[in-house]
Amino acid sequence: SDRRDSKRDPPNPLRAKMSIYSYLDSVIAKPIHQLHDVCLYKVGSVGYIVINMVDRPVNVMNERLDPQFKTILKKTQELISSRSIGVVVIASGKKNSFIAGADIDMLYPNTDPKKIADLARQCQIGFTLIEKLSVPTIAAINGAALGAGCEIALACTYRVCADHKQVTIGLPEVKLGLIPGGGGTVRLPKVVGLQEALKVILPGGALKPKKARKIGLVDEVFPGVDAFAGQGIFWKHVTEFARKKLWKKPVRVYKPNKTWTDYMLNSTTIGNWIVGRQAAQGLDKMAKGKYPAPYFALDSTINAVGSNSQYAEEYEAKHFGTLGNSLQSKSLISLFKMIEGSKKFSEKCQGAKGMRPKKVGVVGAGVMGSQIAVLCAKKGLKVYMRDIKQSFVDKGLKLVSDTFNARVEKKRMTRSQADKKINLVEGGTTVDGFRDCDLIIEAAVELMQLKKKIFAELEEVTKSSCVLATNTSSLSITELASTLQNPDRCVGIHFFNPVGKMPLVEVIKSTFTSPESVATGYRFALSLGKVPVVCNDCPGFVVNRILGIYMGEAVKLAMEGCSLPAVDKALLSFGMPMGPFRLMDEVGLDVAAHVAPVLEAGLGERYASDPRYSDLIKKNSNFLGKKTGAGFYSYNKKGKQGGLNSPFVAQLNKLIKKKTRYPSKFIADRCVMVMLNEACMILEEGMVEDPEDLDLAMVMGTGFAPFTGGLLSYADQRGLKECVQRMKFLASKCGKRFSPHKKIIELAESGGRFFPKRPNPSKLRLIPSSECPRSKL
Repeated sequence: SDRRDSKRDPPNPLRAKMSIYSYLDSVIAKPIHQLHDVCLYKVGSVGYIVINMVDRPVNVMNERLDPQFKTILKKTQELISSRSIGVVVIASGKKNSFIAGADIDMLYPNTDPKKIADLARQCQIGFTLIEKLSVPTIAAINGAALGAGCEIALACTYRVCADHKQVTIGLPEVKLGLIPGGGGTVRLPKVVGLQEALKVILPGGALKPKKARKIGLVDEVFPGVDAFAGQGIFWKHVTEFARKKLWKKPVRVYKPNKTWTDYMLNSTTIGNWIVGRQAAQGLDKMAKGKYPAPYFALDSTINAVGSNSQYAEEYEAKHFGTLGNSLQSKSLISLFKMIEGSKKFSEKCQGAKGMRPKKVGVVGAGVMGSQIAVLCAKKGLKVYMRDIKQSFVDKGLKLVSDTFNARVEKKRMTRSQADKKINLVEGGTTVDGFRDCDLIIEAAVELMQLKKKIFAELEEVTKSSCVLATNTSSLSITELASTLQNPDRCVGIHFFNPVGKMPLVEVIKSTFTSPESVATGYRFALSLGKVPVVCNDCPGFVVNRILGIYMGEAVKLAMEGCSLPAVDKALLSFGMPMGPFRLMDEVGLDVAAHVAPVLEAGLGERYASDPRYSDLIKKNSNFLGKKTGAGFYSYNKKGKQGGLNSPFVAQLNKLIKKKTRYPSKFIADRCVMVMLNEACMILEEGMVEDPEDLDLAMVMGTGFAPFTGGLLSYADQRGLKECVQRMKFLASKCGKRFSPHKKIIELAESGGRFFPKRPNPSKLRLIPSSECPRSKL
């Protein structure tokens, strides 16, 4: 047996276009040394080290694979020494995937920085064995080569890859709060130069084949798709390339310096300092000290440029261990695991299959409806968009065409590709276009009676299998569904604005919604590349319910005399992507004011607005936020924020008896603790399946400080006992809305956590900005 995965490598050659096994079979290659996950083949004098973790969908570097890989490398060197192998190709047995990186499940539970550093060191030692092979080595990249996969490739003499949409090469570790730990910060600057290396490492980037070839990360890009079954075009090119390197010395030729400026910046001490200094300043603007990993990655990369390889790798491994034991990294990994978990359709939909819509209807050709149409067209779905006036429809269709035309201008799409997408979207004022739709999304004005009328019309003309969805942000799905003859077809599919950028989609169940309708909505959101979260029907659902009380608390602070910039600054400092008043400008002051009474009516007085503030919004219809050019702040024609909107703020100040200055922590705690209390109520009411769904919704839908892992994760990290004490203090000062919910009290008293299966925060360190290394810069 050659240990190939029968489930993922079927014999049908049409499904194995990029599998190395079909090629090795065609040249009658035999395994000459085989372990559980790694096998050494020989074709003439060309050796193929094929990695295929038989029980995993993709290859990952872990404690199981590492010793096998080292054993095969040592055996390969023996065959090289006996003049049996003259060139080595390292390849993957997986179709369309090289090595996806290090095994997160190995790193995540580990809370010992020394052990984490040792894991990195062991990888480095293994990759150094590749460098020490006395013949040329070639990484044949047929799919994702990320993290450790990229680092294995960097250790090879040459790197070649397939020209295929699934091929990406990069070092995404900083997105998980880590740095490359297998020599990535050491080798990448040597291959592509310091400047290009930092462009990949610091943002955690991944490159497509042509871009990787342009910067020198790969040496050749070969055709990646067969013209006919069994052709094996990529592997034939790899073998031809390998034969040209037979028995040659493994000399690594680095050519990162194309100009004198490149030489200065990449190869001189002062140039390295300039590049590092500029990069650090960029990090200060981007990470704001909340994300230590990019700073550690920068420090390790700069250190490697002027150090010998062994010292540089040990330095890198030490940083890797420090970050691996940080709260920030564990939080980002938990967030990554939640996002990946949301893709497990059958688990999230409890076995219901739903359907894959082929044609989607959109009711309402406004900004939201048009954006939904664009997103559907991007994914190749046919769309019929309807509105009450043809002029409204034409405006919506223009937004669709303008979006794709802009992609052509930016060279992100060809003219013919854009035209195909544009032609997928049709529009009109009749309901006839909905007759053959599989799913219809209503995106009309937030008026219940109007939505009921629309749904009654839709039920009359659509086929019985068509799912009827509403994009409402706060109205009751149950009430809307109750007017239908078949209410089980009705589901909420709530997109967030702007649709193209916001990753979250709430899929809302009414008391009538069938599991199949929920599954269809969930499957649809996944097909659009979104992160769906299922929740039960309640005012505001999850995100707007929590955001509503958050923004309401910010308004209370303002009405107490706290300055708007002070409130926004306090929440920015906490880690929110923008302050609450800036957020209200983004949402629209009229929209926020419209939702507030709905939340108050359904959830109680804690959502009550100050009537003076509500009247102020009604009187200033020209100050509704970013969309009108002014709200709390002013905005230029391109939407860039300016200073405070003086006329509006002056009116607000007249309502305030006296100015108040609160400490930043007090401001942040008021806004965050009131959210935490509401989150506990949502859990108790069973609005979401588990705490992970709530945290995922908060991060994906509001940008809630990702480095904390989410609202409930933040509470675990801060300590539930401390949160309870802080809530009691705030309740004594500011009112009963802060009185801690019984769920958090029970957990605090029992020593429990919202996420008891995660690494214990008490064994982890929060790395403050003061410890982000900058000494070499």
